[in-house]
Amino acid sequence: METEAKTYTIQELYDDLPISLVELGERARLNEVTVARIRDGKSTRRTSVNRLLLVLSEVYSKPLSLKNVSGINVQINRRLEKKEGKL
Repeated sequence: METEAKTYTIQELYDDLPISLVELGERARLNEVTVARIRDGKSTRRTSVNRLLLVLSEVYSKPLSLKNVSGINVQINRRLEKKEGKL
């Protein structure tokens, strides 16, 4: 992974991961299957994504969020969006 890059793909973060997926899941309090689903671009709840990005930020000592990591598919909360009038 390029050290000067300001944006990252979720795949490159996984490819360069210095810990196992099992440890990543444990540290993020996520099931290993959920960790793999996020890696594979499957739709995932925002809370799960936030937990994973928090741990990845610690692992890489870089601030990581949905703003600078691409390839993450966040599930749309239709009930919340309907309540807020976005749908």
